[in-house]
Amino acid sequence: MRRLVATAAIAAATLLVAGPAAADPPGQTGAFTFRFGGFFPSGSSDFWDTQEDFYTLDHSDFNSVIGGVGYTASISNYFEVDVNADFYAASTRSSDRDFTDQDGFPIFHDARLASFPATFGFRVLPAGRYARRGAEGKRYVRRPVPYLGAGIGMTYWQYEEEGDFVFENFTVPPDDPLRFQVFYDRHTDTGLEFVTYAMLGIEFPVAQNWNITVEVRQSWAEASLDGGFPSTALSTTDPRRLELGGTSLFVGGALRF
Repeated sequence: MRRLVATAAIAAATLLVAGPAAADPPGQTGAFTFRFGGFFPSGSSDFWDTQEDFYTLDHSDFNSVIGGVGYTASISNYFEVDVNADFYAASTRSSDRDFTDQDGFPIFHDARLASFPATFGFRVLPAGRYARRGAEGKRYVRRPVPYLGAGIGMTYWQYEEEGDFVFENFTVPPDDPLRFQVFYDRHTDTGLEFVTYAMLGIEFPVAQNWNITVEVRQSWAEASLDGGFPSTALSTTDPRRLELGGTSLFVGGALRF
């Protein structure tokens, strides 16, 4: 009986010792992530070109803060998938380049742009997240963990203009002082568009389950605005193509489990 108890005790101790060595390292399954940073629109579309021609506005005026949350799931030591939801909003004020009001003051209006992209992506970890070291085959987190990837998704967007605008009155002669008049207007358009992106990042482990992440992401998305925006009333082209993509720079955290 004593021999049986001793044998069982030795077997249990062996399992307790061997178990941690054979177990997967913390954070192998996945991670919840959060991030904040800046979004810098590319401004490469007809609508942005028209705005910059007619108003004291540049697409860089819409550089603003972006933030989001996500989840990353491990497929293997070298491949991961992630889902993310982000939020971006910016506003700016500009004036007409060619016209002033009757008192010689600038004619101002406000423009606002917001987007809410939800994406699904695939990551490649060239060096892997873990390395095997030691005769027992135990794995340790690499420091740091670089990654690259790409993905697709959908983005809900909203663009709005509000303020004073110059309109051409075709009912009066071209040389009449009332040919061009200033009116207040407000117009909003929204939509849901397809988005693609590529990313490059690196994770720095700071604790057993916490990583700090730095990531650069380039996105591409395009919307077609309706024809009701007052800023395009004097345009001789049809500048409805609005580029929504740009460059994002993120700093965030990852809680691995």
